[in-house]
Amino acid sequence: MGLPQASRTPCQIWGVLNVTPDSFSDGGRFVDAGRAVDHAARMLEDGAHVIDVGGESTRPRGQTYGAGAAPVPVDEELRRVVPVVERIIRELEATVSVDTTTPEVARACLGVGAQIINDVSGGASSALLQLAAKWKVDLVLMHNRGRGEVTASNTAYGNVVDDVHAELLEAVARATEQGVDPSRLWVDPGLGFAKTAEQSLALLRELASLTNGPFPVLVGASRKSFLADLDATGTPTPPLERLGGSLAALTHAVLAGARAVRVHDVRESARAARFASRLLESAP
Repeated sequence: MGLPQASRTPCQIWGVLNVTPDSFSDGGRFVDAGRAVDHAARMLEDGAHVIDVGGESTRPRGQTYGAGAAPVPVDEELRRVVPVVERIIRELEATVSVDTTTPEVARACLGVGAQIINDVSGGASSALLQLAAKWKVDLVLMHNRGRGEVTASNTAYGNVVDDVHAELLEAVARATEQGVDPSRLWVDPGLGFAKTAEQSLALLRELASLTNGPFPVLVGASRKSFLADLDATGTPTPPLERLGGSLAALTHAVLAGARAVRVHDVRESARAARFASRLLESAP
């Protein structure tokens, strides 16, 4: 099946499906496989090109989320993710990305038809990179440090834009050394992971410097805490009330050349992305 052609979808919409009890924005809503598949169907109807399924919350430790998400045992992640991925592909014939850093989970999902690995560790596991190479699937490398904690050491950048770009190139080098075809690689600046709100904003502001590079860029800003941190009222808004900031970030990402955006609110995001794409088409 493969990814949709960029010529048909200048900016792809990747709908987020968290089959976890503890994700920061929708934890517990879709732990039941039937509800998860129904939600995937709605996202596809609303304009999603890819369903991004995750079974382990990546909620980072820091001031906003406290201790952050606890690691999930492999057998539990398999139990959560694989049946949902299999049903989405079989029943909905959808393109599925598996959001995991665990080789065993990625292998099982590829075995039932997943076409993309979304690696939020940025290629920390050689086994996962080798798996992507063997299966010849698309691989997203997200910039991260550690488990994404917003700590003084993790957020110590000389220049956040330059440093993130350099570290993404290091991740790309690790992947190609393990046999991943460069044409299969995507990069993600990792907004909100090991970055302060201002650093995430700086990366978003300078996104064109990344999209002008050799790899397609996936941007995930939807509902993230840095949007709440920048709320004009000074009061952090809860995740479900961050649609305005999410759409503003998405629109900027599309205009800056992002090839895909990872979102929770698919209908609104698809409309915003289509309009932003029209602005690009009409530009002189």
